Amino acid sequence: MLFKKILDIFQKKNNIKTLFLVDILYMKDLNAIYDFKNGDFIIRQLDSILKTSIKELIKQELKRNISINIRNTHADVFEIYLLDDLSIQEIVIVKNIIYESVVSNDFKLLDNYGTINIDITIGCAKSEDPHIKIYAEKALYNAKLNFIHYMYYDSFLYKNESVNENLLDVLNYSIENNLVEPYFQAIMDNKTNKIVKYEALMRIFDKEGRMLMPNNFIYKAKKCRLYNKLMEILIDKIIVYILKYKIHISINLDYTDILNPQIKKALVSKIRKNNIGEYLTIEILESEKVSSFDTVNEFINDVKQFGVKIAIDDFGTGFSNYENILNLNIDYIKIDGSLIRKINEDIYLNLIKSIVLFSKQQNIKVVAEFVSDLKILRYVKNIEIDYSQGYYIGKPKHIQELFGEENETTTKKDN
Repeated sequence: MLFKKILDIFQKKNNIKTLFLVDILYMKDLNAIYDFKNGDFIIRQLDSILKTSIKELIKQELKRNISINIRNTHADVFEIYLLDDLSIQEIVIVKNIIYESVVSNDFKLLDNYGTINIDITIGCAKSEDPHIKIYAEKALYNAKLNFIHYMYYDSFLYKNESVNENLLDVLNYSIENNLVEPYFQAIMDNKTNKIVKYEALMRIFDKEGRMLMPNNFIYKAKKCRLYNKLMEILIDKIIVYILKYKIHISINLDYTDILNPQIKKALVSKIRKNNIGEYLTIEILESEKVSSFDTVNEFINDVKQFGVKIAIDDFGTGFSNYENILNLNIDYIKIDGSLIRKINEDIYLNLIKSIVLFSKQQNIKVVAEFVSDLKILRYVKNIEIDYSQGYYIGKPKHIQELFGEENETTTKKDN
């Protein structure tokens, strides 16, 4: 059975590694301006902080004694090998540690020239393939090509030159075989410490049962006009689980989803037909693309009449404007993880406090995303945030992991 095959593959222990390539930007300019002796001195300093303070920070944040190998492979490029199957969230944590530690460091110059700061680009890949460096190099190359400081490549999707065709095949395979799956991440009430709802996160699978994350397929799915089909399967399965287990579930929509008449019509029809509104929260992704709040509010009012709750997701990253929030009839604000992760820093703590105070004045509940450890949870509770979500509360799980029953919806469609 397909579902059993997927579970068997996930349960197998494999030798997956995660590789970060760190490239010093404008090294030729540094050599030209400060001479090669200073260039070499900067590289030696970077080598030292990577192998000491940064290495130790990574272990502290990941909370396990992970094996980390670091070496300078080229004049201005460093390899950081983590002999572990890191989650996407953990990869972002490690990337942030590397980037923020390096760009904020004062690098000394010889002959009393003082100090300078440097910039870096990071490419990352994760694989059990011995050619993992090829994928990390592609990530690094494309990050530099697009003038961004970081890019991650899923090695499975970049093993040959027909990547786009492969991904299209995976999308069609998942749709044809009903292998679009919601994975559920718990949301905890901070007063009772009880799980009160789950956020449904879309996953798809290839023919070998390997899971693909949304950042690897959503853009392609929309470009190939397959996104609506993925959403339809996802929503149908969520409805089945709500009806069977009476659990409260959040689903994500962005502004383009709300503008899409097919998605909007299908969603409202399914909510009304199955009478599940009281169990459903729709998270609207905060975005600068929102040009018409009237359109958003029209959608909100359409679904609220059936008891659906509304949340603004990733608050703090997009149109974080209190006036905009006042114009929307919402129930929850989810504070973006990039803020919560730094809650122990005064500037971020004060910003989060202001969001919480504003929300309470408007009778809006607050959810903290990216609660990855006990320290963050204590901060979150101390400033009276209502709910917590993140890996410390629970990693995304399949419905079988939550309730111990095989998923009857993961079956191949009739031809």
